[in-house]
Amino acid sequence: MIELHGWVTIRETYKVTFDEEEHIEIIVQKIRDEIDKLHWFKPIIKVMNGEWFLEFSLFSNRKDSRSREIFELYKRIGEIALGSYGLIYLYDDEDMEGKENLFQVFSLARGIVEEREDSFLSPVIPTIEDKDEL
Repeated sequence: MIELHGWVTIRETYKVTFDEEEHIEIIVQKIRDEIDKLHWFKPIIKVMNGEWFLEFSLFSNRKDSRSREIFELYKRIGEIALGSYGLIYLYDDEDMEGKENLFQVFSLARGIVEEREDSFLSPVIPTIEDKDEL
């Protein structure tokens, strides 16, 4: 099973400038255009207290086109809006690369997506679940 939770704060730049976020409306529209191109994943861009962001979750039987689209959009946001930042937490109990007992964390900062180690919920057994004794 796939369990995925993520968020992204949309920022034009990571540089401190006088006219910071001057083009944010254009950037948000570019991200909306990218969302419109997706087939399965249709998050809604929200704004709160002048800050634009996305929040999303996915529960699925396995990695599929929806999870791929989430990561594609996550990467595109970093390319469109270099100051954007966020996290994706992914748990795949059928991972084929030895991560089936770990949450995988993907950070977005300065336009770069990097995989990071999780120290809060991993290893899943015994941190949040008991070992199957059956």
